[in-house]
Amino acid sequence: MRSRALILLLITASSALACSVPVFRYALEHWEADAYRVTAPAGAKLPENYVVTTGTEPKIELRQPKSARNDAVIWSAPFSEANLAVLVDSPARKEVAERLGSGESAVWVFLESGDATKDAAALKTLEERLDYLGGVMNLPKLDEQDIKNGLVSIPGDGLRLAFSIVKVKRDDPAEAAFIAMLLASEEDLRGFNEPMAFPIFGQGRALYALVGKGIRPETIDEAAQFLIGSCSCQVKEQNPGMDIAMAVDWKQLVKDQATPGQKLPELKDMADLLPQTVTIKEEVPAAEAPLKSDWKVVIILVALVGGVLVLKRIWTRRA
Repeated sequence: MRSRALILLLITASSALACSVPVFRYALEHWEADAYRVTAPAGAKLPENYVVTTGTEPKIELRQPKSARNDAVIWSAPFSEANLAVLVDSPARKEVAERLGSGESAVWVFLESGDATKDAAALKTLEERLDYLGGVMNLPKLDEQDIKNGLVSIPGDGLRLAFSIVKVKRDDPAEAAFIAMLLASEEDLRGFNEPMAFPIFGQGRALYALVGKGIRPETIDEAAQFLIGSCSCQVKEQNPGMDIAMAVDWKQLVKDQATPGQKLPELKDMADLLPQTVTIKEEVPAAEAPLKSDWKVVIILVALVGGVLVLKRIWTRRA
């Protein structure tokens, strides 16, 4: 009985953390993209969204952000101004950023496999389903308090439910660094010679990859529902996805979109909007001692259920 009460308390606490702002919009305004790491010869000039280490060899090496906990080189090329340009930006990334900046909920990057038959079938499924979802899905209604608290800088009628697709050829040299970032977003993607679909949202964050036959209505729906649903967890690291480096001043972009007079809160100010932990000293009767072990059981159960759901999601996206 006590365990059931604890589970109910956990569910209630999770709900209390939720806000009414759709995930895609909350991410655009608050989830700052992590910086990729680059090793390059002295004098290499890169934007602020890269952490540069001076190397001794005449080449460029790209690694994921430190938060990815992966120190492997995901892309390399001889050092040159042309290759630096490929690293920093590309036609596809420009297009994705422009569409996200115009207010689209997400831009689906369709990475072709090179097999015309497979690519055509997967692309057709993706196009038809996104077109369907655009006509039947609805955005959550914004809570006025969330607007007043600065969790979103535009009114509800300023939000757009819109999905689009940007196609990328896997052997396009102009997109080499971009493709490397996408394929490194999950550790096993390089082993698949299949068409892939990556929903990109927020400040250039790839949610996850739908691969091959995993590009089907059910998995497309699941990703879309997450993106337009209310943001149940405001901490970026506790949500799925991997940041992709783009040559965009996201802060300025959001400011340009903001409703006149609506000021975005600073991160330090947002701490006052989140639930606070309060310690209450109270003598606990000896009979209540088993409560601690009940908490452990609940935490283990939640972790197990979460693990099963993650494995199920990965399996359905790769099936």
